[in-house]
Amino acid sequence: MGSVTVALLPGPVQAAPKPDTPKQGAATLEVIADNLHNPRGISVQRDGTILVAEAGLGKPGCEAGETCVGLTGSVYRVKGHRQGRVVEGLPSLAIGPENPQAPVQATGPNDVEGSGWGYRVLSGFSGSVESRAALGENAGKLGTFYKAGYGRHHRHSVLADLVEHETRLDPDWVLGRPPGREPSVLSNAWRFAKSDKGYLVTDAAANDLIGVSHRGGTTTEAIFPDKLIDAAAAPSAQERRLLSAVGGQQATAAEGEKVRVQAVPGGIVKGPDGAYYISEVAGLKPGASRIWRMEPGHRPEVFVEGLTAVTDLALDGKGSLVALTYTGGFTQDGPLPGALNKIDLDTKKVTEIPTDGKLQVSTGLAVGPRGEIYVTNNSTSAEGQLVRVRP
Repeated sequence: MGSVTVALLPGPVQAAPKPDTPKQGAATLEVIADNLHNPRGISVQRDGTILVAEAGLGKPGCEAGETCVGLTGSVYRVKGHRQGRVVEGLPSLAIGPENPQAPVQATGPNDVEGSGWGYRVLSGFSGSVESRAALGENAGKLGTFYKAGYGRHHRHSVLADLVEHETRLDPDWVLGRPPGREPSVLSNAWRFAKSDKGYLVTDAAANDLIGVSHRGGTTTEAIFPDKLIDAAAAPSAQERRLLSAVGGQQATAAEGEKVRVQAVPGGIVKGPDGAYYISEVAGLKPGASRIWRMEPGHRPEVFVEGLTAVTDLALDGKGSLVALTYTGGFTQDGPLPGALNKIDLDTKKVTEIPTDGKLQVSTGLAVGPRGEIYVTNNSTSAEGQLVRVRP
């Protein structure tokens, strides 16, 4: 698949206000579902039905240190008082843990939406066509956008192959990666949004935005540049592990007293103004994340900066964005809690939504018809949660 690629580099970075984050009043967090398997993206249908993409648990019995592909990915649905997995048997990749009691961090379904007869699923991968083929037949749909029917054995059809797009074109080569830091070809599709021509997909590992036509052709719509930040301590093993869930092994490169961090685009949402807003994880570095605004057919420009590790975006129905922070940083005791921020699209004012420090390694975000906020919490283990936040 694929068509002629048009690589649109973002224009000059415009000065954007750093967020002033006053907090609103108290909020409540309610666990809607637990024991989810590496839960990632969320979508809420018009009737209030909630869908969660579960990246799965890889292959049961995978030897310690080996990379194995199993069929443990799924789509989880909450509809009224009924909840459970409505699609199972989707491809899921994980490395066998050295400690059998350690959480399994898997790669698989990253985002989902309902379709007329089933679901559209976006799968992550963090690799190339060659590395995917080496994992065997079950890996074929990793890194693709595909239709999934109900149940376990329904036939699934591929709409577009994001790994093939990255392997063939490697669009972010223009950013000039230092040689030997990491594989040049690396794809990990993360989120998607509808467009007039089909869909727009963020590729966190490839640092770009890919257009997917209704016929499955792919085009590079934007490439997101690195950011220079003040030098900080080298990332810990825990930081690298958590970052790999989103953007693969994203390296940083020292440049004097500065460090280059890759953008790692995450959430995408179409605003009421017709423009698309795209967030970035930016190497999990506090204050390094930007949110870009892109009008169709134009280059993206920085809308807001100074945020931290924004994995997902949603609209609150009242003219504001909601941005989800994966983690606020790291201490010797582990990752700090994540956060929710509301961003006024007119004034760019950033206001923190209280979550009582209960968001931990959260990746997925959606807003329901009554303004309730849904988040996938503890999302890199088999004990993930879907929580509801009522501001």
